[in-house]
Amino acid sequence: MQWILEHRESISLLVTVGTLVVWIVYLQVFLASYRRQRKPTILINLGQGRGLDAHCLVTNMSAEAIYIHALIARIEGPEGVLVCSITELDNETWSDPSEIRLWTRQGPLKAGHVRDMGSVQAIIDHAMESAPEGGRSLEPGAGRHSLELKVIAVHGSEDLLAGARRTFDIIQHERGPALRPRSYGATQIRSKRERRQMERSLADELPDVI
Repeated sequence: MQWILEHRESISLLVTVGTLVVWIVYLQVFLASYRRQRKPTILINLGQGRGLDAHCLVTNMSAEAIYIHALIARIEGPEGVLVCSITELDNETWSDPSEIRLWTRQGPLKAGHVRDMGSVQAIIDHAMESAPEGGRSLEPGAGRHSLELKVIAVHGSEDLLAGARRTFDIIQHERGPALRPRSYGATQIRSKRERRQMERSLADELPDVI
């Protein structure tokens, strides 16, 4: 007891410093958790099978709503690389249109909601018809192709661009082409450099062929 009384000032200082350290650590954990919750997360999945008749499903797993600005398809194969904005449906015909029934793939998407972007075959046909030479198609035995789908959106009230991309290999089977994802989930686009690239994609007319 005498030792405590003699060193009470030092003990009080240590307790104050310890309390301050605990609060700093708690604040760091809270801020890290808050930032994770604020980060936009967009999923790109397939529904109704794994063939070209499968539908592209975009899900908003962010804490806030997003506004989908564009859906971009990138097809790579022996013929080269084709990049095309497929945001507007143009002359596409859906056998099973989504409940939204808009003639565009743009629009708001609430947190936890999913949007049907149409079949992969319709997306590929749209991109091929937009190619300069026109009418190209993915024929079995014509070589290996891949399809990358990129979603460009605005996240929350801060008007920040967000995005995600996912690539599927188109594998030829006896029963027809099938899609095989290269990754478990969609890659989120969050870096400043990639956001600037998305801004340029929205500001400038997207080239058909790179």
